[in-house]
Amino acid sequence: MNNQSAAIPSSSESSFNLSPSSLVTPWRVGVLGLGQAGLFYVECLSLSADIRLVGAFDSDPLRRALATGSGSPLFDQRDSLLSPSVADAIFLVDDFSEERAKTVLLGGQHLVFDRPWAVSSDLLRSLGELANTSNRTATIVSPGRWSANFVSAMTALGTGRLGNLHSVRLSSFEKRVPGETSAEGVLREFGYRCLDQLFALVDSTPDRVFAKLLNDGGPKQEHGFLAVIDFTNGCRAQIEIDTRSRLGFQTEWMIEGSTGSFRNDRLYTETDDGEIVDEP
Repeated sequence: MNNQSAAIPSSSESSFNLSPSSLVTPWRVGVLGLGQAGLFYVECLSLSADIRLVGAFDSDPLRRALATGSGSPLFDQRDSLLSPSVADAIFLVDDFSEERAKTVLLGGQHLVFDRPWAVSSDLLRSLGELANTSNRTATIVSPGRWSANFVSAMTALGTGRLGNLHSVRLSSFEKRVPGETSAEGVLREFGYRCLDQLFALVDSTPDRVFAKLLNDGGPKQEHGFLAVIDFTNGCRAQIEIDTRSRLGFQTEWMIEGSTGSFRNDRLYTETDDGEIVDEP
């Protein structure tokens, strides 16, 4: 993130790069919203040498109390953080609203938020245009890209030993705790993270898509989904999520290429005489 203008990237371009190589002093960053996601960002940001966490806010005193041990200053007034003299960038988490996002950009601060699927495409375009005109940056953070399995999969691809991709798969069959539901629905809760990772893994354009929601008769009853995507480079991807399965089984990412395969943090290749070799 820098002081040059930038539009909000698509999910496949989202980033978490707040530290240019020419950085002299750490970025001053504030977090608005201390729900589960906000607390996660507070912890991650506090561990970065390139970032100085200057404060966090939540209107709920109980939520603020949960962040007491983070080492971050806690504010009981939102406006205390909404000033470029206090913070260079604001993480707008579960405290997100259109008005607040625009206030951050117009006030001279950079904007980071993590749930682009929760807002309309028109609003995303509007924020992108506002970032351009105000010479600020608005960007999306994708926490799924920090997962160990995804980093391992990207590392395997980076070796060049998988060859041309044939298939990419991820399956999760795990039963939720009774009564545990998502206000946003299973597709948004899991789909954005999975699809964001998928489009980073497969460097190609989707050609055909088949998708199906698993539900008990209504949008509030969904408990999973199936997505099959054919890419123009010949790769087929399949993502299957079922939160009512008794199997308790999860594959994470499995990748098949013309010269190698990847599963469970291991790279599989084949010798000239047909022996399969696996290595970390």
